[in-house]
Amino acid sequence: MPQPKEAISEVLHSLLKNFDTAKLLISELGVVSSDLNALFDTIQTDALQLKTLLGEENQLTRTSRSSISIRSYSATESMNNTTQQFELSNESTQDSAAMSEVKNTIDCLDGRLKQCLLCLSIFPEGAVIKKQLLIHWWIGEGLVLDTEVGKGRFEELLYHGLIVPVKHEHCDEVHAFRVYPWIRRQVVEAAKENNFLELDPMGNPVVGTTNRVILIKGQERVRARVRSLGRSSNQGLLTVYNVDQQYVHLDKSWFSGQKKLGTFQLGRCTASSEHHTELVKEWLLKGIGACRNLRYLSLRGISRIESLPDSIGDLYYLIILDLRACHNLEKLTVAVTSLQKLQYLDVSECYLLDQMPRGLGQLVNLEVLKGFVIGSTKSKDPCRLTELTRLEKLRKLSISIGRQSVATDDELRQLAGLENLRCLSVTWGVVASHKKQSVVSNSGKVKTAESIADMRLCLPPKIEKLDLRCVPFREFPDWLSPTNLAGLKKLYIRGGMLEVLGAETGWAVEVLRLRFLRNLKCDWDAVPNLFPMLSFLENWECENLISWPCNDQGIWRKLE
Repeated sequence: MPQPKEAISEVLHSLLKNFDTAKLLISELGVVSSDLNALFDTIQTDALQLKTLLGEENQLTRTSRSSISIRSYSATESMNNTTQQFELSNESTQDSAAMSEVKNTIDCLDGRLKQCLLCLSIFPEGAVIKKQLLIHWWIGEGLVLDTEVGKGRFEELLYHGLIVPVKHEHCDEVHAFRVYPWIRRQVVEAAKENNFLELDPMGNPVVGTTNRVILIKGQERVRARVRSLGRSSNQGLLTVYNVDQQYVHLDKSWFSGQKKLGTFQLGRCTASSEHHTELVKEWLLKGIGACRNLRYLSLRGISRIESLPDSIGDLYYLIILDLRACHNLEKLTVAVTSLQKLQYLDVSECYLLDQMPRGLGQLVNLEVLKGFVIGSTKSKDPCRLTELTRLEKLRKLSISIGRQSVATDDELRQLAGLENLRCLSVTWGVVASHKKQSVVSNSGKVKTAESIADMRLCLPPKIEKLDLRCVPFREFPDWLSPTNLAGLKKLYIRGGMLEVLGAETGWAVEVLRLRFLRNLKCDWDAVPNLFPMLSFLENWECENLISWPCNDQGIWRKLE
């Protein structure tokens, strides 16, 4: 009798060569079910083998057996290269072995993990969902305490085969995912059974008696029903989540008395940037201070928001504030410096912001800060990078140096004080002259400030990823060297004046991405000496590097 591994290999090899329908797949896999059980028993006795094959050391329960089966079906579905080829009718899937395994896996999940999974029921079929935004929702509902716990829960869903990763070529980490249609149907049914949401026969969320309100296209008149729900529900609203509604009509009742509201997500929630959203009666946001238990607030990509109300400072429990791509945002209120529990603040792509409010150094729990703007000569009492050295938990930072930005004294050298920073992104607005300027410091003294082109950085010692955009220098400055960045694993340079990659060899960089560097020149023969550890390279729109051995997508990978 063949060994379990050999039996599986033979069946899968046969299926790869010739199978016509998903039913054939199911029947073929059913033949080796006993061999699969034998394989599970073998894995259980060998912890190392378990870690290798399954990715974690868990007891083999009925849930794990079902999960492995689902992954088998999912793997075969991916062989078809298209989801439609594997779609089964509702009538047939209810009796299929695959659906039985999916339902069994969902039923066996622990309470909180099941709630995490049921959040997926709101997204339309085929949607690409961002992992980060989903984890933020989990934090808002109190299903996980922080991002690290959320990542663990996400890995569990991957392990059970309930979600499918959507990966980028340059990164092994999963940042987005999909749910297969036949799995989503079971998730929708579970959401109904557990009173997580009310959904119509097509699986679309509707406003009902649950304490979650999902805003979708075609339900623009949801205001009155939300108002009624807010008054009648004993528990009050827990979540307001906008999936794809373009015009969101705010109502003051959404805030009044909503002491349980933990998630208020009105902006863009999918991986696509095409979703445009506008708030109607945006001034009603001033009432948001009444939602004292709010942990997640997202206005990502929403137009017509010029400023945030000061009442946002009353959100004592707020952990995540996502304002990315609020293109009309001109000022970030100083009230945000009162948010002592804040861990995540994103104001990137808010191009009208010209400074950050002084006092951000008080946010001692901040771990991610995106879109920090270095103040200009016109800025009044701006926050300086020196303040950020107080943020001992800060691990990810992106800063923007605009055309009017000025750095006083050795401001940019203070970055070296961010000892726990792992990821840094720096964007230069335009390439300025080398002319120095005078600026009034926070103490009221007039000092000479460096020009954009002459700003010298001192980078943190433990940095692992560096992303430089629109660089104003023609060659690597002395602060950008393998000696100073011994732990750097990923280096991205996108746009700017760079002409050479420098002469220093011995970089520890494993991933190098070069994009839109029209002046850059470098012989391919020099690359292995410069970057001996390189395993992945992207060369895109660098017209002088066409001789490099990259594929049509500009990708080169080191052969194993």
